[in-house]
Amino acid sequence: MGLIAEFRMVSEQLPLVDVAESVPEATVEFESVQGHPSGTPTFIVRIAGADADVIETAFADAGSVTDHSLVAEETTRRYRCRPTGDPPTNWELLADNGSIPDRVLATPSGWEERRWFADREEFDQFQRFCRSNNYDLRLDRLVETDEGKDGRATGPFGNGDHSWPREMTDAQREGLVTAHEMGYFDTPRTATLADVADELGVASASLSERLRRAQNHLIAEFRRTSSMKPRIN
Repeated sequence: MGLIAEFRMVSEQLPLVDVAESVPEATVEFESVQGHPSGTPTFIVRIAGADADVIETAFADAGSVTDHSLVAEETTRRYRCRPTGDPPTNWELLADNGSIPDRVLATPSGWEERRWFADREEFDQFQRFCRSNNYDLRLDRLVETDEGKDGRATGPFGNGDHSWPREMTDAQREGLVTAHEMGYFDTPRTATLADVADELGVASASLSERLRRAQNHLIAEFRRTSSMKPRIN
């Protein structure tokens, strides 16, 4: 049994917070984090909703990141950059933690994050890491999920494969097919999430998580095989 946590880490010291503060109308989202032997990672971030010149100025004025460069220019602009300063305190707590972020946004006040934890022990370890760095962790949502480690996302801080698993879990596939057959995806819908959950004998929150992961899998596969897949040189 895993945990899905949605929370905010409030701190002006987090990387890219100053960029987000300079372009409050934009969405600043981490796409990947690439580790290096030197200990200084490289961030790939997506920024949408702001003028290109404004974004460039925000990066140029930022003190939290350096060496920024544009790697893709589409509707959403992608940038590569590196954090400045020393690694966070007790970095080994996070390095040893098996949790995986699903979505991370930089905001003018900190980071907004959705993260998968294998168990309560991982969650408590992550909280200790935040406290040791004076990151104000504000929990918005914490739910149990029956997805095991083989069915979770690798996320932007994952193992280098920044997509969803190539194979759906049986539970995800069953949820997706049952929802389709019952009319959950019809317009208008002929079945609610609760109807499908009752049919499968699971909680609505667990089913919602299964469907979201299954749909993300399908989208990732489409992007992988389609010419529309973004290219990062």
